[in-house]
Formats: sequence, C-alpha cells, structure tokens
Amino acid sequence: MNHLRNSWLSIAALSISALVACGTGSDDPAGDTGGSSGTGASAGKGGAGGTGGAGGSSGKGGTTGGSSGKGGTTGGSGGATGGAGGTTGGSSGKGGTSGGSGGTTGGAGGTGGSTGGVGGNGGTGGTTGGSGGSASGSGGTGGSDACPGDTCPVAAGVTYECRRRFMYGLNYAWQNFAGDFGGGNRGIAATRNTINTTLQQMASNGVDVIRWWVWPNFTGNGVSFDGSGTPTGLTSTTLADLEALLSLAEQHDVYLMLTLFSFDNFKTMLPANRRMDTIARDANLRAGLVNNVVKPFARAATMSPNAHRVIAWDVINEPEWAISGQGMYGDDDAFDPTDDLSAISHAQMETLLEEVITGLRAESPALITVGAAAMKWKSAWSQLDQDFYQFHIYDWVQEYWPYTTSPAGYGLSDKPLVMGEFPPEGVSGASYRTMLDSWYSNGYAGALAWRDSNFRVDYAAVKSFADAHPCETSYSVP
Repeated sequence: MNHLRNSWLSIAALSISALVACGTGSDDPAGDTGGSSGTGASAGKGGAGGTGGAGGSSGKGGTTGGSSGKGGTTGGSGGATGGAGGTTGGSSGKGGTSGGSGGTTGGAGGTGGSTGGVGGNGGTGGTTGGSGGSASGSGGTGGSDACPGDTCPVAAGVTYECRRRFMYGLNYAWQNFAGDFGGGNRGIAATRNTINTTLQQMASNGVDVIRWWVWPNFTGNGVSFDGSGTPTGLTSTTLADLEALLSLAEQHDVYLMLTLFSFDNFKTMLPANRRMDTIARDANLRAGLVNNVVKPFARAATMSPNAHRVIAWDVINEPEWAISGQGMYGDDDAFDPTDDLSAISHAQMETLLEEVITGLRAESPALITVGAAAMKWKSAWSQLDQDFYQFHIYDWVQEYWPYTTSPAGYGLSDKPLVMGEFPPEGVSGASYRTMLDSWYSNGYAGALAWRDSNFRVDYAAVKSFADAHPCETSYSVP
C-alpha cells in the first residue's frame, strides 16, 4: 500500500500488531468437437453394435457428437455427449450421423450445448439381412449455464464455486507483520483468540472476503534458507498457522485472499540473501522459492478440510514500487521505485510472478490475482495468468485515475476487476458508501477496504452495503 510506504521503512523488520472451481471469472474453455466416432463390430450376422464416440470435453458444446457405430443387433450409439454448456451455454452439439448398420435402433444423439443436438438417422440393414434401425437417434439435449444453481449472479463479479459475486470485504492484513505464518509465538495459532474476536466482528458486519498477508518479508522465520540464500522450505509452525487461519475462516464463514509477498520483501535494509530482488535475479533461487515454499504451502491449503476457504492467491502486494525503468506493455508511465527498495526490471518481476503462478496452479484450484498498486501501471500484469485484476486506490491515485471511471474506461474489460485496497473512510470527496455504490453499478467485481491502526473501519458503513446486497456479496449463499 503506497500511502504507508514511508512509514514502513522503520517497521519492516519489526513485529507489528495490526487491527487483516466450477468456473473462474470467465467461461470454461470450449470443447472443439464432440467425441470421435467409435467403431463397432463389423457388419454381419448379429454382430455386436459399435460403441459411440466419447463426448466433447466440458465447456461449450462440442461441434458434433460422435458418428454412429456399425452393424450388429443394436446400432452403435452416437457420440455420448457434446461438451457441457459453458458459463453462457455451449453451442449446439449434433447427434450421431446415423444409426448403426443392422441395429434395431439408431445411434443416440450426442448431448448438445445451448441447443439440442440433431438426432441420429435410423439404422440401416446389415449385410446379410440385418433389419434397419427401428428408430432415429435422439437429439442432443440443450446446454445449460455452468452454474445453474446461482440464485443471484453479479454480471461483472468474480466466480468461485459456481457463485458469481461482488467480492466484498476487508484487508486484515496481518496480526503480526511477517510473523503470522511461521512466527512461533507470534503466529496465528498462538494468537488465535485475538484473531477470533476480530473475525467475529468482521463477519457480523457483512465481511465475506479477507485479504491477509503471508510473508511481506522473510524476517518472521516462516521460510528457511541455506547458506547460499536458497529457500529450502517452511519452518516448523508455518503450516499449523495456516490451518489455524483456515479453521477460523470456516468457523466465521469467511473466505481468504492470501497475499504471499509484498514490495517490502525488496527493502535494502534486509540482508541481501533474504531479499526478493536477489531471488528474482537467479533462476536457481526462484526454483527454490517455488518448489520448496510456494508449492508446499499451497498444497497444504488444498489438502486442508477447510481448503475451500482460500478463495484466491494474491501473488504479491504492489510490486510496482520495486521496479525501475519503462514497462513492457501499453502506454503506462515509467515505474518509479521507492528509494528504500532494491529494484529490478519489469521483465525480471514478470518472470518471478509467472513462475510463482505456475507453482500455485500446480497445487491449488483457488483463483489467482496480483495486488497492483494503481491504475498508473494498468498494463503491467496484463500478460500474466490471472483470474481477475486487482488494483488499489488512495487519494494520490484518485487525482489522476478516479474511482468513477469504469473498468472498460481503463481498457480492462477482459477480466473481472476488484479494488483490493482503498481507505475505509473513502477518498477525498467521496465516502465509503459512495465509492462502493459507484463500483457496484459501474462494472467492478469487488472491493476490500484497507484497515490498520491508521485507517479505522466504520463497521456500520461496511454492514450497510452488505445489507443492501446480502446475496450478491456472499459466496456462502447458493
């Protein structure tokens, strides 16, 4: 968060107590075709019917069902299914092209997409007098939405577990800075009672998603390193802290966006062999970070009985502050790193984030995003494999990139867009509720206000918006 970047100079290495898939955001990929045809028994006297082709993969409907099997007592069935409907319904799937030769019935039609498939033709007689198919193959059934049980989908929202919602909540963002995961007596398991009280307050006031920082730097002992600076694994209490938080999230019926790293990892005051710029520049160190830290952490979350409480991984908080030079995409302004950070190039940062995302995808079904600092660099992460965009806004951003501009107005309409940080009292000239109402009606996908000792949350205001949209802001409502 940019507004606190100077104050963090003095506290980055200290322990700071603070007051923090059926589908993704887009349609499932289309099945290009229905299944290829199966070949049945050769035509002849009472040969067995051929097996129909397998259906297309899930997503939009397959273009065709499988073609018919050949002769036997029963015609080969058509393609078993076309692809299942995508989020907006699949395209039509065709049935089997003909009934089986010599079959008593025609091949069954493939299951269609958004419209019923064309029925298979009747079976033709066998070579030695097999009877024709007695009936045409049945047409494919109509496709359906990927989440047919969603009672209150938000058109611009983020989809998770078949519920398209306005992602609504707060930043926790830590109980003990850098010490929540693996910090021993400063970790979540050891401070559970305090966290429990805060989560109860949040949940009772309509907070549904909580953004929580994991390792904003490596001073909290959650990650182990060898003498060369290679990350070698998680320390003894890290996973216990993770499970404690997931258990609390389940208890209070809230979801977590876990922010793995931050620009704070690049602070020059940290030892060079514990800084993220050192890791980012070295392929072996990056591999150690992904394979020994990111993947085991994500795997543990996935194996937890409360795994579904991790709605998203936020790879890094405001990485732009640790980048120097011109960006690689769009017409964004050049990056402007802060003096207390050891900056890297845009290409180096993108490579680091790409590799972390690949590791997360291998171990977790949760959504993925990057906590971008501001619309000033709106194109910076446009080429990454994110499920939704995330941007932050404070008064300095509002002056040039106002909250009233829609995502489409910023040229960011290809993915849902969540405002992941903003002052809980609102920006200059606009209250919390004014901003929320604007974003909700203007095509944004969610909003999570910042909170810490300098930014006090008005829970009445938080609750008022949730009460106005009780279903649309809750991933627990079917």
